[in-house]
Amino acid sequence: MPPAHRLALNNYAPRTAAFAFSFLAIGILWIERGRFSAWEFFPAVLTLLVYPHLAYLHTRIVADSKRAELNNLYADALLLGAWTAQLHFALWPSVGLLTAVCLNSAAHGHLSRLLRSLALFGAAAGAWGAVTGYHFKPDTGPVVTATCIVGILVYASWVGSLAYIRNRNFVRTRDALLTSEEQFRFIAENVTDMVSMLDTRGRFLYASSSYAKHFERDAFGSGADWLQLVHPEDREQAESFLNAVAASSPGSTRRMQLRLVSANGSWRFIECTGNPVRDKTGKPKTIVLVAHDLSAFLDSESLARIAAKRASAENRDFVAEEKQIVLDLQDRLARPGSSRRPESGPPPRFNSVDDIHRYIEALAARRPEEDRRSRIWRPLERITLMLALAGSFFNYYLLSVLDSIYSLSQSHAVAVRASVKTGQAIVPRGPA
Repeated sequence: MPPAHRLALNNYAPRTAAFAFSFLAIGILWIERGRFSAWEFFPAVLTLLVYPHLAYLHTRIVADSKRAELNNLYADALLLGAWTAQLHFALWPSVGLLTAVCLNSAAHGHLSRLLRSLALFGAAAGAWGAVTGYHFKPDTGPVVTATCIVGILVYASWVGSLAYIRNRNFVRTRDALLTSEEQFRFIAENVTDMVSMLDTRGRFLYASSSYAKHFERDAFGSGADWLQLVHPEDREQAESFLNAVAASSPGSTRRMQLRLVSANGSWRFIECTGNPVRDKTGKPKTIVLVAHDLSAFLDSESLARIAAKRASAENRDFVAEEKQIVLDLQDRLARPGSSRRPESGPPPRFNSVDDIHRYIEALAARRPEEDRRSRIWRPLERITLMLALAGSFFNYYLLSVLDSIYSLSQSHAVAVRASVKTGQAIVPRGPA
């Protein structure tokens, strides 16, 4: 069973509580007047206790739940008008029932629904009064009067609180939509893709500022024909594309590559993505187009070749994937342990998929050659370094030994000279 409309969900609890409270007030009135019969009790149970649940069930089993709930409000007015006549137009119960009808009708349909509900309320009261004989007993006791006054105040406050909550949610939703619209406009005005909204005839309803880079403003103004921007050779296919987008199911996306003629006479090769927007009845209302300019990635020869072959949308994704492979190869070549670094200067420009493949093959061919050279020269460099260190240690050791020998010989010579001088001093001279 499908869920009920939001309006039916919001009215279910207030209707059930209000009708149950009315059953309580009517029971107290019966006790005060000293008249109680099964002929009145069972219809009261059916119309005041069971009816709210049947009304909610009605909104869930029909196709148009909102319309069913609005019709339930008319049924409320009829039932309460009949009960007013059944109570012999007792003043405070009648005021309470009439107040509930006025609040419900005014909250859901303003003046027109209020007048229709009042007319139904009066017609039901008049018709049932004619059946019962138009007995008029407005007097009520203090308990019934107090019960009805409390019920009127509580119900009016409840309806007012629901209206406040509803208005607060509406304001929040409106603010969120305004913020979202501002963000969308900011993105649409700064995005490089050409974003537009067309009607079912292909006429502009909105176009982002990126169109001004390639076309005159009159060409994409409100009411201008989008097909007039398309290359004459592609207009027939572009018209079929718009018809296919309009006829597609909601949420689906269609793509096509075509050429647009810019203001200076040159043409832009674009990939166009279309999404349909439908109204409540399911009929196509607008078409949202996002045109991605592919001309910046291709030269004139590639544009002519691709335009002739009508490459698919996946070709652009394939080119992007190949470019990522090239960047990964360059990163691996630039890692520590590699003797090669990427060339300085701007990155290579790829005019076609073949250029990318050739670049990849060249990088792949260079890397094994460099690895082979590294495997040969790296051991030689290590051996040379070890020999240099060994020679340094040998020279240091040899110089130390020579310095020791030289120091020993100098000290021996000094000792000999000292001993000679000492011998000359102690040996006495003979007679002359």
